[in-house]
Amino acid sequence: MTEFTIDVHSDLACPWCYVGKRQLDLAIQQFTSDNPNVNITVNWHPYIIDKNTAQNGEEYMTYNRRRWGSDGWTNSLRNAGKRIGLEFRNWKTWPNTVNAHRLVHLAGQKNGPKGQNMAKDVLFRMIYEDGKNISDVHILAEAAHELGLDDVVGYLNSGQGFDEVMAEDSHAKTKLRISGVPFFILQSKKGQKSLSGAQSADNFVKAFTQLSGS
Repeated sequence: MTEFTIDVHSDLACPWCYVGKRQLDLAIQQFTSDNPNVNITVNWHPYIIDKNTAQNGEEYMTYNRRRWGSDGWTNSLRNAGKRIGLEFRNWKTWPNTVNAHRLVHLAGQKNGPKGQNMAKDVLFRMIYEDGKNISDVHILAEAAHELGLDDVVGYLNSGQGFDEVMAEDSHAKTKLRISGVPFFILQSKKGQKSLSGAQSADNFVKAFTQLSGS
């Protein structure tokens, strides 16, 4: 069995991270189907793009106007998403993601990398497809219920996981010098490869092939 890991640095308030995750999932599904002797473990790490986002999140167009003047830049994003089954059909809010990252951290503590992965899927869907504001603790409680996690409101109100999330965010920016997400670090016994941005599934497969020696 060939083992390798992928460390992904991403922000839930990053629509290209949503696209990048879907492309990664498609690539892993394709590659492991063709290479059943390969096992890929994905670890998710928090990255906070905009620490000035209001604590309760911001309305979609208000945020776009503040940052970029309009939401015209999302046209290419939406087209890229549609090609892989992502509709962005009900995107209403630009969330503050600190507490959501804490939920992903908790999911990882409870259920490992698979728990993290499931949490990312649920939270991305809530933001971009369901029109929910994951800045809201009660919305995060809904996500936690879907993930089978108990007493998440108590966890979030306690402050647990906050220091860990902020430390990982700082490590990514200062030690790893990551300035944009999604950012992928692939490692195997054959070496390491970093990929920046929402790669195509084909690009991921090429990287997997290099690292696995397939």
